[in-house]
Amino acid sequence: MHSRSPQSGDEHGLQTRQLEDWLVREAPLAVFGVDRENRVNLWSSPAARMLGWERDEILGSAAPFWWADGDFERYLGEIEQRGRVNGRLVKWRTKAGIALESETWAWSTGAGGLVFVVTDHVRDTEMYAEVAQSRNFVERIADAADICLFAYDVASNRLIYASKACEAMCGYSSDELVQNPHLWLSLVHPDDLAVATEPVRTGSGARSEYRIRHRNGTERWVAVHLYPHFGPDGQVTYLEGLAMDITDRKIHQVELQRLAFTDALTHLPNRQQFEHDLREAVAQAERRGEKLAVFLLDFDGFKYVNDTFGHQFGDATLRAIAERLQQTLHGRAKVYRMGGDEFTVIQAGIGGEADVRETAARCLDAFREPLRVMNEWIPMGISIGAAIYPDHSRDVDTLLRYADISMYAAKEQGGHRLCLYSESGDSAIHNRLLLHNALAKAFDRGEFSLDYQPIFDVRRGVWVGAEALLRWHSPELGFVPPGVFVPFAEQWGMMQEIGAWVLQTACETAARWQRQNLRLRVSVNVSLSQMADPRFLDGVADALRRAQLAPGHLQLEVHASLLAQYADLIGDLAQELDRLGVSVAIDDFGHGEAVLAALSAGSYDAIKLHPSLLSMAPEGERQERLMAGVVRLAHDLGMRAIAEGVERREQEMLLARTGCDEMQGFWKARPASADDLADWSKRIAAEEGDTV
Repeated sequence: MHSRSPQSGDEHGLQTRQLEDWLVREAPLAVFGVDRENRVNLWSSPAARMLGWERDEILGSAAPFWWADGDFERYLGEIEQRGRVNGRLVKWRTKAGIALESETWAWSTGAGGLVFVVTDHVRDTEMYAEVAQSRNFVERIADAADICLFAYDVASNRLIYASKACEAMCGYSSDELVQNPHLWLSLVHPDDLAVATEPVRTGSGARSEYRIRHRNGTERWVAVHLYPHFGPDGQVTYLEGLAMDITDRKIHQVELQRLAFTDALTHLPNRQQFEHDLREAVAQAERRGEKLAVFLLDFDGFKYVNDTFGHQFGDATLRAIAERLQQTLHGRAKVYRMGGDEFTVIQAGIGGEADVRETAARCLDAFREPLRVMNEWIPMGISIGAAIYPDHSRDVDTLLRYADISMYAAKEQGGHRLCLYSESGDSAIHNRLLLHNALAKAFDRGEFSLDYQPIFDVRRGVWVGAEALLRWHSPELGFVPPGVFVPFAEQWGMMQEIGAWVLQTACETAARWQRQNLRLRVSVNVSLSQMADPRFLDGVADALRRAQLAPGHLQLEVHASLLAQYADLIGDLAQELDRLGVSVAIDDFGHGEAVLAALSAGSYDAIKLHPSLLSMAPEGERQERLMAGVVRLAHDLGMRAIAEGVERREQEMLLARTGCDEMQGFWKARPASADDLADWSKRIAAEEGDTV
């Protein structure tokens, strides 16, 4: 039965107003209302108890109980469009400023305002006690708010009463529901029968939610509250209950859940859904004694496409990739997008390696033809790593790690191929696994350390700073060069934690040098993953604060190749760091991609010249002119020039003649620990009768 809305004529409007007044006086629920200007015009005593405002202080004033801006306009628009809100969980603001979540029913008044009936679990019981005393009240409140009230005879196992409001909920009249005592249960969704019948079978009070089929064929969600009545012998004689339509709320919850587990760009299931499904698939395979394969797919040409054509084209390319993958594997395996250009696939019920290779071959063949994207033909290679449960591992995380390691091995072997994990097979995969396992434990075991490469003022020949160099001594692998492990740390998401430790340790070293009267600057290399972190600037400021180091004694170094690719990101960060008082140097300038155009995008303090600039031509006039030109470029842009890899006195003399500001290399000093360098500096100062 639908709630009444005022029609033309004063008499009907008066009746509606009398009903509202009666609800305010009699209802044990919180009943309140607002007019179209959002002024409070109805306020019951339960509303005062629940929300805190007394009737005299709130009537006529602007409604203060909305939790979020725009709630009033949102509900007004929805109710004008749909007629009512049934059983939705709404957050209200109390006078004390705290949130109160309650099930809420609402409808439009004759004057276009809103009336709300609000309950919580405690007040459900209070309300029902009143309902049991007055059938007239039951009918009127149910008519106003679409609350279906009923009574169920436990002994005869039949429905003995149903209010008129039940018809709006299920499509059947009260008489039909009572005359056919099994009709209600026949409407319950088969999958939800146990939820619906258990409280009735046991005669216990309960609150449950389940689905029913409306007479018109639609599916509705209902929330049912049951209250047992006991006879003189202490046994339950009948159950009274109320049922509320909560379909709107359930639809909203389902949509939120769908969005949370769906990739917004490709509409494929996302990383969260993949992790959930993989664990479910492994558990099912274990129960059934079956095998499954997990694939990681990375698209070899995507970065070039994204950088060349822009992000909008890159997004369109990802959608085209997702569509082709789904078409290729439809009915065979499930495809997920992990993020970026990385996708995953779960294939259950496989026979073994042959099935894995066949599925991979389908994917490889599918991407031999270019993709058609925005009227462009785009070639796209694909690297695939795969691992099999239980052949390679029974642990979900380990299985995924093996697939990840295998995928990167496929890339290293030239791309557009499958690498299937094998413990005794491919040595590249095995070595990568050893490195991964050792690197995962290195940080917690304190295996990292820092050496420092001194930096000298070319003109004065004095020590002015040092570059922090990360070192890893592994018990299993021995000394591992940064050029070997840093790229893998980036791939495996470990570089942010390692980089934060390097920054903090270097700042503490520089602060200790200051206390020893060594007025030195410390330089720290930062990676792309660190700079891409929104918390990067806060991390730099925090490291300075914790070390009690002045920002002027810290210089961050960014590799020139990153500046060429991410000029805007790094330029913005350089300006923010400059405001913080921290300088930024461009490392390895003059080697690899050109970055001249990007230098003007940020506030950079120095360029560090790649060692190849000292050795790319025979010593003589041409080399000197080249070096002088690069140094002059740095000075014209307001930056210092720092030469790296200085190994001979002739190179130092060349730098002096061309006006280079600073230098570092084995000619002047080799990298050493912070304490060894401090002792070395004191010895040099004592010998020369000077202080650094």
